[in-house]
Amino acid sequence: MAQSIGYLIAAAGPLLLGILHDTTNSWALPLMVLVVLGFAMAGAGYGAGRNCQVRCSAP
Repeated sequence: MAQSIGYLIAAAGPLLLGILHDTTNSWALPLMVLVVLGFAMAGAGYGAGRNCQVRCSAP
């Protein structure tokens, strides 16, 4: 289920960027959106790749 939802979100990306390009008549804003999303994904990847373990404590 997570994979199919991820593909649906990924498939909507080019369409939404195309709509944003058509409304602004420029590539500046769509490319800025991609840069911001790239930094967000890099930050999430950096956090997910830390060398730490999750410890569960039983109640």
